[in-house]
Amino acid sequence: MRRTWLRWTLALGLCILAAPRVAGGQTAAKKGPPARSTLSGVYTAAQANRGKNVYSGMCKQCHTVESHTGATFAKWWAGKQLSDLFMYVTQNMPKNDPGSLAPEDYADVMAYLLRMNAMPVGKQELPPDPDELQKIRISVKRPTKSGNN
Repeated sequence: MRRTWLRWTLALGLCILAAPRVAGGQTAAKKGPPARSTLSGVYTAAQANRGKNVYSGMCKQCHTVESHTGATFAKWWAGKQLSDLFMYVTQNMPKNDPGSLAPEDYADVMAYLLRMNAMPVGKQELPPDPDELQKIRISVKRPTKSGNN
């Protein structure tokens, strides 16, 4: 009888300790880093080409390439999720008619932005789905020092 009681007490104690991790407690509420990053190839070349066409027709009138690349891009977006960028562009662009493009067009423009920032091409297109894009962290390549290629 005493051994059974001890086993149940021990089992109950372990369950209580594990409960926050399993049942949505404080530990479960913390999000880990996204599973993928933009350095792992998250768009296709064809998608970036379509994005270039949309960018040329809708974005280039107001934005320079420099405003979306290099240190400027890194300052605004490095470490954030692609869903952050997607939500920003879908809610604010184009400036004269925000939200007027199809979600696929926004995803294509984002693919072009990634290509402009030397992110590698992958085998699957960037989805126009904020829930899926939240799984991808925006990582930028650090510039290499001269002679250290």
